[in-house]
Amino acid sequence: MKRPELKLITDFSEARWVQEILYPSNEQYHNCLGTYIPVGFESYIAIRHDNNDPNLGTIIPLNFEKLILLIRDFTETPDTCFVGLWNGFGWNFESEFPELFDTLKPWKNFEDFFKIPDREFYLIQAEILDTLKIGHFVYNNFNYEKSNLLWPRDRSWFVVNEIDFEVTLVGGTEQMICEIENCWDFVTERFDPTVKNEDIFIADIDLD
Repeated sequence: MKRPELKLITDFSEARWVQEILYPSNEQYHNCLGTYIPVGFESYIAIRHDNNDPNLGTIIPLNFEKLILLIRDFTETPDTCFVGLWNGFGWNFESEFPELFDTLKPWKNFEDFFKIPDREFYLIQAEILDTLKIGHFVYNNFNYEKSNLLWPRDRSWFVVNEIDFEVTLVGGTEQMICEIENCWDFVTERFDPTVKNEDIFIADIDLD
């Protein structure tokens, strides 16, 4: 597999809007999904990571590649997307992509994380299809890592994979959200990020 073309971002000027628009993590906004995904999009939807198929008796994982291909059609800037990757995964992003950090080492440990309440991320710029190549290898097997934050430069949509959730959150135009909702590969539920919701993001949520 050809390695993705990634650019490490340490100038957060184009990402500052995310920090400014997210609800603060406090009692007033507790259980509002606007603390995780920016408010202001036309529509929002949650996509379950595991789809229990009652007909087959199997669990079908979220086809994230299909989601990426779908939302790619709803941005004018698919060649310039921003990816937030949590810095606390068990695999080492810096070891997997050392070329991104060559100018920093060995003089300092990387500390220029993109920060939102309770989370720190490596911020990366990439073509949207290259985001499907972010991950790590174990015995020559590639383990894909879903982007924790993902949005295009034109801000036409926003995708969140919070590490404690078993759903992917998506905000965008009503047309795009309808396409996701009508895709048989996805089990979905609409939500309003401004309203408190104690169920949709719980790990063992049952959307049936």
